Amino acid sequence: MKVKGITIICFISLILLTTNLLAATNITAKVSSSTSEIEGGQDVIITLKFDEYQEVKKGLNAYKATLVYDKAVFEEVIEEDFKCENEWEKLKYNKETGEFVAIKRAGSITPEDVVKVTLSSKEGIKAGKTDIKITNIVTSEGEKDINLNETKVTIDIVEEQEEKPEDPKKPEKITSDKYEIKDGYILRILPKTTVNEFKKNVVLENVTTEPQMVFTDENGNVLSEDSMIKTGTKLKVGTTLQFTLIVIGDTDKDSEITINDMAEIKLHLIATKLLEGVKLKAADIDNDNEITINDLAKIKLVLIELLELK
Repeated sequence: MKVKGITIICFISLILLTTNLLAATNITAKVSSSTSEIEGGQDVIITLKFDEYQEVKKGLNAYKATLVYDKAVFEEVIEEDFKCENEWEKLKYNKETGEFVAIKRAGSITPEDVVKVTLSSKEGIKAGKTDIKITNIVTSEGEKDINLNETKVTIDIVEEQEEKPEDPKKPEKITSDKYEIKDGYILRILPKTTVNEFKKNVVLENVTTEPQMVFTDENGNVLSEDSMIKTGTKLKVGTTLQFTLIVIGDTDKDSEITINDMAEIKLHLIATKLLEGVKLKAADIDNDNEITINDLAKIKLVLIELLELK
């Protein structure tokens, strides 16, 4: 009977011991990462968590573990790369062995993150996969060591994509078979030409603004489609092009040829009142880059309707 009783007691003790051991091993360590893939020069943050607490009464108040990573992929981790979570504190790290240890005053009794570690990948690393592991994990309530299984994350290393240079923006352009465009001026515009008529005689390239062309008078007022273009009218094309418009013979800037324009050319020819700037350009009726008696003759013929400008 004594032998039988001792056997039963031993059996019960073995069951209790096994139960306690199983309960302890139910605590697990899990590691997660802030990203599943990296390129050279990028950081990844891994988080160690204690989970699935069983039979934890006093609270876990210390742990030790080992960080394992590929030093060909990541820069060397130092103690400042660790950040304790949820009041775990006083962490110490041995960069030679990868071991780190921390404590918690109050003791941990529920699942929680315990530490975050930032790893910086090296420039120029090759594509592939790399593992970051936390091994040799041991924690305790102050009664005995509780060994946990190692945990890891796998990170994909992707090839660094060479940034393709953006296609250079094609320059905005305005051309015309009717008008002369040079040095910021558009010349040879016929008298009494409206904005709408002008538009029909030009071709735009690579102009994406809306509106594509903006016409303003010398005071900055925007012209309508029916407005007459005068010598001195300003034209903005897209975002980069600006021109001053010159109407043939329109020296007084009223959009047409009148006796007044002829009078101004006459005074210029005898140096009584010289024309300048856009007025001088408008007076060049025959387009030979100078003001001569021929320009006066032509404007006279236009006025008496014996010459039609083209």
